Amino acid sequence: MPHWIGGIIMEKTMNVANDLGNGSIKMTLDGDFFLAPSVIANEPEQEITAPVEFDNADQQQQYMVNFLNQMDVTISSSVVKRQGRFLIAQAAVDSQLPMTMFDVNDFAGKADDDLAVILTLSMIAGKRVKDAFKEGEDLTENLKVTVNMATALPVTEGKQAGVKDNYRQKYLKQRHQVTFHNFKDPITVDITFQQVYVALEGETAQFFIKYATSGLKEALKQDLTANYPDLANQATVDDIVQADNVLGIDIGEGTTDLVSIVNGKVNAAASMSLAKGYGNVLQQAMDVLQANQMNFDSRAQLQNYLSSKVSPFAKKHQAKVQEYVYQQLEPFADQIIDAVSKTMRTTGAQTELVFVYGGGATPMLSQSHLREKLAAKLRNFNGGDDLPIIWINPEYAQVMNMEGLKLILTAITKD
Repeated sequence: MPHWIGGIIMEKTMNVANDLGNGSIKMTLDGDFFLAPSVIANEPEQEITAPVEFDNADQQQQYMVNFLNQMDVTISSSVVKRQGRFLIAQAAVDSQLPMTMFDVNDFAGKADDDLAVILTLSMIAGKRVKDAFKEGEDLTENLKVTVNMATALPVTEGKQAGVKDNYRQKYLKQRHQVTFHNFKDPITVDITFQQVYVALEGETAQFFIKYATSGLKEALKQDLTANYPDLANQATVDDIVQADNVLGIDIGEGTTDLVSIVNGKVNAAASMSLAKGYGNVLQQAMDVLQANQMNFDSRAQLQNYLSSKVSPFAKKHQAKVQEYVYQQLEPFADQIIDAVSKTMRTTGAQTELVFVYGGGATPMLSQSHLREKLAAKLRNFNGGDDLPIIWINPEYAQVMNMEGLKLILTAITKD
């Protein structure tokens, strides 16, 4: 990746795997993993943050190490209709300003949402600035980067005619420009996309299972052993990852994707998205909490509170909040079961194994009866016998699509 230090800026190439979830964005940018909330905040003129100043080089160095959590940008791109100055991801959360997140109740989908492009461009540009600073490049000139990217859309959205290609073209059709206002002198990054591959969410997770790492293989075997000990004595971990007829249930923030794999290939007719995810449950819980004088400004704030360690003085309140949230989970579990029934009616007896993963899989396992309900329903499609369910553990559940996208990225960038 050629560049000049302290002089003319040369173009660099960046390879990006982009799992843009409704709740969080998970990306690898030239191999560096980054996780952040999928939110932005508009900065009204009276709230614009003053440029940061540093007392010494160490202070500046520390700031740049954490730069992707500090981003203050404007975007210039013909595919972004929304204008303004934005705080991105964690910077938006920290600002206490009103936040924009993906509308999990909107049927329009991610491909039509400016937020998807704003977040993606900002992360890529932020990584380019961070690298340029580290390598001593001239930041007074426009930085340039050419991008190869693998990303994904929800199943029901992505399988509609023309949607995946239109989303690809949003990135490919022109140069995009991101300007950072963190410093006294703004820094501008010009982004051009060379290759963009758009997969289906859930499909990419199954790809990762097929080519599982040793760590994932161990996690798969552990769950099978814990829940189906007799079967685990007969089946090897290779039997698990090489199964050609499986159902993947990807519980996300705003969608739950059901991906049917038949004879090793995605069965698009049987695959579907439920237009509801764990984020919708949190949204409903927020309404109930508000009616009971417990206010939260956003799903992100509520989710953070549910998982945070509180002081002994706040434990009773946290338990009460958790109870209200858990009450919303059972109806959601029932909706997932209904969606599974529809998919299984199409694929039928061919399914031999079911995987459950996604950011919502972990709370749904511990806070609802989804596993028991799912096992009972699947027996109805398997002659009364158990159809094994493997629940991906928390270490991998939220990054399954991300890891699959990394494999796709490697394939499309091979020389």
